[in-house]
Amino acid sequence: MSDESLEATVERCRQGDQHAWAELVDATADDIYRLAVSFTRNRAEAEDLTQDVFLKLWQNLHRYIPGSSFRAWAYRVARNLFVDAYRRARDVRQATWIDPEFLDMLPGSDDPHTQAVRNQRLQIARTALARLPEELAQLLLLRDFADWSYEELAAELDVPLGTIKSRLNRARRELASVVGVHLVPRAPSPAGATA
Repeated sequence: MSDESLEATVERCRQGDQHAWAELVDATADDIYRLAVSFTRNRAEAEDLTQDVFLKLWQNLHRYIPGSSFRAWAYRVARNLFVDAYRRARDVRQATWIDPEFLDMLPGSDDPHTQAVRNQRLQIARTALARLPEELAQLLLLRDFADWSYEELAAELDVPLGTIKSRLNRARRELASVVGVHLVPRAPSPAGATA
């Protein structure tokens, strides 16, 4: 559904059209759920958060400004809720960020060894993300896990497109540096060398 159609649907919803709300939910639910999964790594929690987002959207529909992108506004509301939830649960998630249900959603192999290697790499990536500044970790989550476009990120964060690209480049370099420490085997010490 285009932004113009969404805006017209919001107006119908404000006028009491019961079917309009269902149309808004249908048009945005998949993207918001996918974003929720990227933050929670757990289907059940993602479903709960998605419901929370739509409750918040419903309660604040009067705050939506006609002429602006409803989708961007909905993502902003969702992102704020998800970031709050992410922060509350961050310490708890340090050891268990990769949920088995989330792993089932990713393409993979039936081979147990391949699956174990993938799980290990995802855990390393999670540990590395936790070591990045929160702003950079969130950018990576939104771009590389939730599949937001550079334009959406720039609009959401209200910064120039070039700044988004620069920050993402920095975030990816820092992530690669941290991950590399875990994935690259240490070179053997030369004979006779002391540690």
